[in-house]
Amino acid sequence: MNDTYKNLEIASLFPTPLLRVDIPPELSTACNIFDNTELWHDKESRGDYGLHSKNTYIMDEPECVDLKKFVLNLVKDFAQNTLMYDYDEWTFSQTWVTWKEPGQMHVPHTHPNSVISGVFFYGYGEEGTPAIEFHRNEFQGTGQSIMLREKADKRPSPFAWKTFTVPFKAGTLLLFPSWFRHSVPINKTEYTRKSVSMNIVPKGMLGDPNSLTELLFNKVL
Repeated sequence: MNDTYKNLEIASLFPTPLLRVDIPPELSTACNIFDNTELWHDKESRGDYGLHSKNTYIMDEPECVDLKKFVLNLVKDFAQNTLMYDYDEWTFSQTWVTWKEPGQMHVPHTHPNSVISGVFFYGYGEEGTPAIEFHRNEFQGTGQSIMLREKADKRPSPFAWKTFTVPFKAGTLLLFPSWFRHSVPINKTEYTRKSVSMNIVPKGMLGDPNSLTELLFNKVL
């Protein structure tokens, strides 16, 4: 744009929040169970998406109590002050370990039956390790109906991005709305990418009984 137009504005409507923070080392290394839990490879039903723990409530283990408290306090702050949700208590609905060995990846997906999702990278985050890639909502942009030629150099404009790659290191935690589509690129290194995935919901009543939308979620911690 140039100075030809007066009072011209381009607004960024409905931006999607992504929280990124480093977990204190004393918390990120305390849960030895992450590396000692039983893993399995459900290749037939899920594809070659790596290994995940049979324990899908791994953050509820006693040795993870301090890490769990830290994450849920952060979730509460993120939910109330960024997403503007009016809930004082949040809880993990499911948490599980995920390993991506060389040659493995994960296709674009979302996390149903969850409000906030998170990924905690606890093992290996050197250069070249597959990070996490977020995808623009498929209903945004004109690519769904008209195939338009795009400029080769479009990085300065986030309005043109179709994907965004978030790098990480061991100890990094990401939080984001569960509907935000994301994927893991193919692991082209000789190392295993290790992380803990989290689905998080508010405790108590969702919806409104007066409008017949009430739903109670009271998982026992």
